[in-house]
Amino acid sequence: MELLREHWPDIIFSSLYSSDPREFEEQDPFLNAAAKVETDTSPEEVSQILRTVEDELEKNPPFKYGPRTIDLDVLLYDDNVIEDEDLCIPHPRMHERRFVLEPLCELIDPQKIHPTLEVSWHSLLEAVKDQTCVRMQETR
Repeated sequence: MELLREHWPDIIFSSLYSSDPREFEEQDPFLNAAAKVETDTSPEEVSQILRTVEDELEKNPPFKYGPRTIDLDVLLYDDNVIEDEDLCIPHPRMHERRFVLEPLCELIDPQKIHPTLEVSWHSLLEAVKDQTCVRMQETR
């Protein structure tokens, strides 16, 4: 968190959640959180900063969806929609994952509408409530 605070001192973090792994299930549970920042930095620059932090923390999964020390993604950038080979906002699979939606809904108005799916964040979260996601602690 401190590496992120170096770039965004007023960053706000959600609670910390534990979730079962998804695509490759034979590994330990994951810890998840979301963060909210207000910035004039472009979405591309934010993404690059996150990659730098991942590099500093040695994110090196042994295989796709494998265990990793950190995984940082830009989920949203206001209501912008960006689709290019390096960055996709909103994150393309976030609406399918309770471990993303649960902490995200702590930081945004859950009644707000997803920029491309045109359904509320609350409704998206309700649709994935069958997935394991346990609130561990508050990290704000």
